[in-house]
Amino acid sequence: DIERGSKMRPVHMLALCCLLLVTTARWAGGEPVSVARPDVDERNDFFVGNRPPLLPSPLVKLPVGAIEPKGWIRTQLDLQAEGYTGRLPEISSFLQKENNAWLSTAGEGAHGWEEVPYWLKGFANLGYVLKDERIIREAQVWIEAILASQKEDGWFGPDKGRKGVAARNVGREDLWPNMIALFVLQSYYEHSGDERVLDLMTRYFRWEMTVPEDEFLPPYWQQQRAADNLDSVYWLYNRTGGEWLLELAEKIHRNTANWTDDVPNWHNVNIGQAFGEGTTWWMQSKRESDLLSAYRNWENVRQLYGQVPGGMFAGDENCRPGHDDPRQAIETCGVVEEM
Repeated sequence: DIERGSKMRPVHMLALCCLLLVTTARWAGGEPVSVARPDVDERNDFFVGNRPPLLPSPLVKLPVGAIEPKGWIRTQLDLQAEGYTGRLPEISSFLQKENNAWLSTAGEGAHGWEEVPYWLKGFANLGYVLKDERIIREAQVWIEAILASQKEDGWFGPDKGRKGVAARNVGREDLWPNMIALFVLQSYYEHSGDERVLDLMTRYFRWEMTVPEDEFLPPYWQQQRAADNLDSVYWLYNRTGGEWLLELAEKIHRNTANWTDDVPNWHNVNIGQAFGEGTTWWMQSKRESDLLSAYRNWENVRQLYGQVPGGMFAGDENCRPGHDDPRQAIETCGVVEEM
C-alpha cells in the first residue's frame, strides 16, 4: 500500500502500476494467489515473455482484450468509440478509401505515410477491447489490405515509402510508417491468432537484414524512432525463436539515434517515443548503462522542461532553451507516444 501523500517519481509510480496490473497469478484450488513480485527466473506459463538470451520479463504486456473495461473507463472508451476515433473514417480525407495507398495491393495512391497506421493502431485496439463488431469489421478492411500488400522481397505497405518520403530524399526506404503498421498487426495477432502476421513480419525482417548498413535507417524520423522497430523484432523473436532476429536487433540499435548516451533530439514526439530506446536494447545487451539511460533521459527532460501541468514537458514543436514554463504547449502525439 502507498500511504497518502507519499512521494514517488513518475517512472517509479508507472512501474508500480504496471506491476500491480500484470503480476502473475498462480492458481491454487481455483483461487488466484497475489505475489508482491513475480519470480523472473521461472518461465511464465500464461503469457508470452522474453526468450533467452533476452533478460526475463518481470512485467508482461497482457494481450489486447484480456481485460474487460468496466465503470468509468468503460464509459470513456464507449464515448471514444462513438466519438472522434470511432467515427474518423466518416470525416477524414486520410481515411478515404478511394485511391488510398494503404488499401492498394500495388502500394500506390494517396495518404501513404503515417496517418493511416497511427489511427488504425488505436482504432483496432478500441474494437478489440470493447468487442465492438462495427469497429472490428472496419479495422479488418485495412488490416487485410496491409497483409495483401507484401512484395516478393518482403517489403509491405505503400510502395511510395521506398522513395524516402520522410527520409529527406536520401534515396532509401522510409521504414517509419511500417513501424506503426507492425504494432497494428501485432495487436491483430493477439486478437485473432492469424499466422499470416508472423509470416509477413518474418519476411519483412528478412528484407531488413539485406539493406546495406550505410543505407539502413537514414535520418530523420525512422532513425530517431527505430526503437519501435526493435520492439517488434523482440515481439517476433519471443514467438518464433529465430536467432537471426537478434542479429537484426543489433543492426537496428547500431543505426538508431543515440538515446543511450544523451537526448539527441528535442522534438517533443521523438522524446516521448524514443527516450527509452537504450532500456529496450538492455534486454539483449544486459549493460546497466543501457538500463539506466531511460531514467536519465526522463530526468534530464523534466529538469529542463518539465513545467507543463498534467505530467508532460514544455515541448511545443521542439523543446527550446528558456521556454520552459506552463505557457508552452505539447503535442497530443508526444503525450500518446510517451504513454
